[in-house]
Amino acid sequence: MNTTVETKANGIVSPKKGSNSRSLYEHQKKAMNNLDIINRNDSYSTLVVLPTGGGKTYTAAIWLLRNAIDNKKKILWIAHRQTLLDQAAETFQRYAYSEIIPSISSFKYRVISGATEHDRMIDIDKKDDVLIVSKDSIGRNLSALDGWLEGEDELYFVVDEAHHSTAKTYRRIIDYVKGKVSHVKLIGLTATPFRTAESEQGLLAKIYTDGIENGLFVHNDKGITYQISLKELINRQILSQ
Repeated sequence: MNTTVETKANGIVSPKKGSNSRSLYEHQKKAMNNLDIINRNDSYSTLVVLPTGGGKTYTAAIWLLRNAIDNKKKILWIAHRQTLLDQAAETFQRYAYSEIIPSISSFKYRVISGATEHDRMIDIDKKDDVLIVSKDSIGRNLSALDGWLEGEDELYFVVDEAHHSTAKTYRRIIDYVKGKVSHVKLIGLTATPFRTAESEQGLLAKIYTDGIENGLFVHNDKGITYQISLKELINRQILSQ
């Protein structure tokens, strides 16, 4: 069993020797395969829909380690709760195996929120590879991203609990980042994309416009790269009732 990784406010992570002992479920492999397909595009905005317990953070982190960090592309990960920030930071550290990131010697992460144990927006370093930030902290000081984003032509941008993206703060953050970087790859993670009111569903569809349908990239449809239901994971005995 994996031991708990102590999550610090920032740190440098070197690849672990050996291989990841945690195997991927079929739905996680399929989600990653579909992300590989959509990632052929220079820019996109899409949702990955996995039920609670389906491994949203793990799936996204493994895929980003391979596709962003190993290619020296920056990641901005935002969420609205401290526990989600810590979970993301811990996952990036725990699964940074050399088989997943063979091309780099290390990467640097930083966790930012109003919590005493986290950093602040003014602490951002140009050399940070992964910023894991609370939406309130970033929403209050968007210009603090400018130096970090300067010169970047591509950014992987993750919104955890993406059904909250319709809120004004999230939309303002997304618009700001897209105004600074030519090619933004926006990935929203959620268990419940359509739990919100019908008016908010319409706004969500305007934010996440790209998806994968029958193995092909589609634009201006439902904006989902991969989706599986809670019932299906229970039927597969991955989750219990």
